[in-house]
Amino acid sequence: MLKRRTQIVAMTCVGAWLAFSLPVVASLYLAWEQGHKEANAFLAQTTSRVLQRSAALRFQANAAVDQLLAQDDEVACSAADLMRMDAVAATESYLQAVGRIRDNVLECSTLGAREALDIGLPDRSYSEPGTPRHWDNVKLLPEPAPRFSVDARAGYAVIYLPDIVTDVLVPSGVVFGQFALMTRKLMRFMGKVDPEWIHKFEKDETFFKDDQGNLVSIKPSDLGSTAAFAAMPPDLVKSYVYGAVVRTIPEGVIIGALLALVVLLRARYQLSFKARLREALRRKEFHMVYQPVMDLRTNRCVGAEALIRWSPPDEPPVSPAVFIPEAESHGLIKQVTAQVMEMVARDSVALITAYPDTHIAINFSAEDLHSPQMEGQLTTLLQHAGAQSHNILIEATERGLMQPDKAKGRLVSVRAQGFKVAIDDFGTGSSSLSYLATYDLDLLKIDKMFVDSFEQNSSTSKVALHIIEIARTLALEMIAEGVETERQRDTLRAAGVQYAQGWLFARPMPMGDLMGFMRASNDIAAVAPVAPETI
Repeated sequence: MLKRRTQIVAMTCVGAWLAFSLPVVASLYLAWEQGHKEANAFLAQTTSRVLQRSAALRFQANAAVDQLLAQDDEVACSAADLMRMDAVAATESYLQAVGRIRDNVLECSTLGAREALDIGLPDRSYSEPGTPRHWDNVKLLPEPAPRFSVDARAGYAVIYLPDIVTDVLVPSGVVFGQFALMTRKLMRFMGKVDPEWIHKFEKDETFFKDDQGNLVSIKPSDLGSTAAFAAMPPDLVKSYVYGAVVRTIPEGVIIGALLALVVLLRARYQLSFKARLREALRRKEFHMVYQPVMDLRTNRCVGAEALIRWSPPDEPPVSPAVFIPEAESHGLIKQVTAQVMEMVARDSVALITAYPDTHIAINFSAEDLHSPQMEGQLTTLLQHAGAQSHNILIEATERGLMQPDKAKGRLVSVRAQGFKVAIDDFGTGSSSLSYLATYDLDLLKIDKMFVDSFEQNSSTSKVALHIIEIARTLALEMIAEGVETERQRDTLRAAGVQYAQGWLFARPMPMGDLMGFMRASNDIAAVAPVAPETI
């Protein structure tokens, strides 16, 4: 047991460490993902804002030229014409001025320069009629005046500052701008641009990391003629990750701490449950209830299954589904069975005296069936209860029959003494049929799973009928467990099952109530007996 305790402690330490560290590591990973996601979202927002400002500029430029063309009734570059162009330019927030242009010569503009100026070949032009030509970084006024960008269409030129599109607030280090898709030529930008970013762009919105660790976003415009880009240096990306870490790490630590606490509490429970069981056995905190077994052919109560219950003082009852497996795993099941036989012997004296043909079924674990003390304990039980061997039914689970070299000889011996043996929960294990061939048995208990199937007419119900047929072929009597409806009872009766137990007939009850139940049910059955049915 010390070894097991050491194993539990060691596994608990490892489990608690994993339970704490895995959420923390997961939160770090999520923070890395979230930080990059937020950085990408910022870059996407930046490219969208650049494209929005570019679209707004294009709209204002077209609107200005369209308005001037609609009112083109003044002599070019006359005072009235300049006044008209100045009024139009004033209505568009992105435009600095409007002018007249012929070929590559800006003849006049509302900037104030009246002399014609050759501004050279355009930086971008398109073959489609009516599309504007573009000049970047044009010197229109003497230093220190800024340089301008010029768009020309239908003899008019709109003039604007080159950085009007890139007038976007971004953290220091973020590089962004706009380029022409056809020529891959930069139109406007802020910061140091790596040409590789533009060459990597293919068609749709793109996110990638370059060789220097810069996070890059490129998004094409709606018209597909230009694209905006934004790039964030590694240090700034890390700041987003750090921000996410600050938000997620506390959650990871809290979750990890809670999970580690669960592991520790579970280990504490595992380490202490054996001690609780030992104390319960010493203080005799267990008691028995009995579930009646009915003869389906006569409706008489012919016996009961003994079921152990544990109600610790000042604590909620502990389910047998919890403490029986724990008793088996902790090596205490034989002590539990020994107390069961003591309580059955004490409880059943009056019952067996009043009903000498009745039986009490007792569950025996694998350890019980392998124990040399089993036969001696059964003899003691008979002596104390004033019973005969036919009054005790030995129920063995399939797990208890898994080692024939240990169990077979014991069962052969007790059957020779007149005890009947039933295989419990038949069909729920993987080797049920082999046990029928290996052991000499008297009864087969049909598990509740198969009984329930009669309500749904499922494939499991067909398996149940096959089990019944097998038992009949082997001349084994049958007890159906968990019968809860009249339909189940009638189906089992029609199929030739002799006995049944379940809530349809009665719930588990103390021995005193069982005697009353048996007397009442047998009195009723004596008045209206039911003839057996077969299929």
